[in-house]
Order: sequence, then structure tokens, then C-alpha cells
Amino acid sequence: MPKLSIKLESFNPELKPKIKKLKLYPSEKAFSPLYQGEWVSFTKGHGLEFAGYRAYYFGDDARLIDWKASLRTGQLVVRELQEERLVNTFLLLDVSNSMLFGSKDKLKAEYAAEIACSLAYAILRSGDNVGLALFSDDYKSVVYPDHGGKTFKRITNILRDKNNYGGGYKLSQAIKKTMRLLQGHAMLIIISDFIGLEKNWHKWIELASQYFEVVGIMVRDVRDRVIPKIGQFQFQDPLTGDVMLFDAKKHGSYFENLVQKTERLIEEWFKRTRSSFIKLQTDQEFSKPLIEFFMEKYRLYM
Repeated sequence: MPKLSIKLESFNPELKPKIKKLKLYPSEKAFSPLYQGEWVSFTKGHGLEFAGYRAYYFGDDARLIDWKASLRTGQLVVRELQEERLVNTFLLLDVSNSMLFGSKDKLKAEYAAEIACSLAYAILRSGDNVGLALFSDDYKSVVYPDHGGKTFKRITNILRDKNNYGGGYKLSQAIKKTMRLLQGHAMLIIISDFIGLEKNWHKWIELASQYFEVVGIMVRDVRDRVIPKIGQFQFQDPLTGDVMLFDAKKHGSYFENLVQKTERLIEEWFKRTRSSFIKLQTDQEFSKPLIEFFMEKYRLYM
């Protein structure tokens, strides 16, 4: 693969968490008893969550009576509680060459690292486990799912390390390694621009979705989508190094239509597997749309 003239001297993600607390309750497939793994269980001491109502029986703890619900139903009912599930979230972050591009203040890789940092911090503050792997054509660095301040420090350290960035792009290889690492039972969040996908990439999303709750976060620069129609530009393929001259005045509209079609297809593939998907752009603040996204798709506690 040709060497690209990508400079990382100015690479400096702002790793200050923008989401303070985030507790996700993924669907039951993330806890399927068919795939019991060592990192998912009911955990004593993790807390209690509301499970529903039932009729009051003689001998029940009177403190569990819900008087408002009892008035509504005309009979005494009690709140049932169950131990909260310990959720494991794994962040799979694309650090390939195409992520080392930015026409605005931030490279896509910087923006994506800030998203990963914010999500990791918020999930850890909620008491759950979080892990992270950076990938290009293979894993670059990994933090195994765990909890606590030391986990967050390990995550921020590898997100800051410039040596972890750059390379080809093999999403299928990253998902394959992640499935072996997690052994099922997790929420898998893939943060990528999804540029340079392999032909069979969707099969791996489909396979992963059978074991995990899968979320795709697409990170793109405005120039990934729109090119000023003012003349000719020199393009370089971030994965092959090939260079071409592009006449934006003649072909800019075709490029934009093709990008829109490709993004729709990627989103449709995620939805076909009942996975979730959100698109973000580097010139826009990400915390509010992310919080709204998780609130809409999942039960969320902040």
C-alpha cells in the first residue's frame, strides 16, 4: 500500500467528556441465555430496578405498596424490584487513513475520539463496564471491558497516542476479533466513517447483531458529502494512495447523489438487522444528538 502524506503533528483530540452519565438498557438479545459469557450477569450490589406491579399478598413488605397505583386500580399493588443487569459496552473505533481527514477544525479521527471518550466516561459513571478497540486493517490497541477510573485512564491514553492512527480499513476483521473477545453479551458501538467498506461487510453486522446490541455511529466531514462546484480538485484515495483529478463543476452533483445513496444503503443494512444507526458531522456538536438518539432508541438514565 502506498505511503500517504498524512501529518499527525497537530492531532490533539479534546478528551473532556461532554456526556456526564449514561445508563443504557439494551434489548434482551444482549443478555440471551444461549450465549452466557463471563461479563454479563445479575450482579449483587449493583442496584435495583423497577420490574412492574403485582397484587399485594399478606406478608408482603408494606413499604413496597404503591399507593397511587393502588388508587388507580382499586386494589393494593406492590412494586416488584429486580437486581439491575451489569451492562457491558464495547466501543469499536475506526482509526484508518480516511479518518485522518478534516476540512474544518477537527479531523474525523479527533471528533470520533472525543465521542468515544464521552461515551466511555458516561457509561463508567453509571457503574457499568466499558471496553475499547481501535482498528484499521487490524486491531491497533484494545482496553478490555472493565469499570472504574483506571479503565477511563487507559482509554484516554490510547485515544491520545498518535501511533495508534492510520492504516487500511477492514471492518470485518475488527468485528471478527471483537466477537472472539466478548464472547457475546454486550452493546457494541461502531464509530466510523464507513468509507472503504468491503463487499461482505453487512454480513458481519448481521452476524454481530445476533449476539450483541449493535449501534453504528457514522462520523463524516462536510467534504465527504459536498464539494464546492467551482472547478477541479485533486483527490487522493486514503486507502490506496491513488490520485485523480476531479472536475467538481461537471461531476459534483453526481458525487453528492452517490454519497447520499451509499449512506442510505449503509443505514438500511443496520436497520435490517434491527441495529441502530446515527449520522454525525464534524462541524456539529455531538452530545445533544447522541443523547436524543439513545433516549429514543433505548431506555436511558442520566
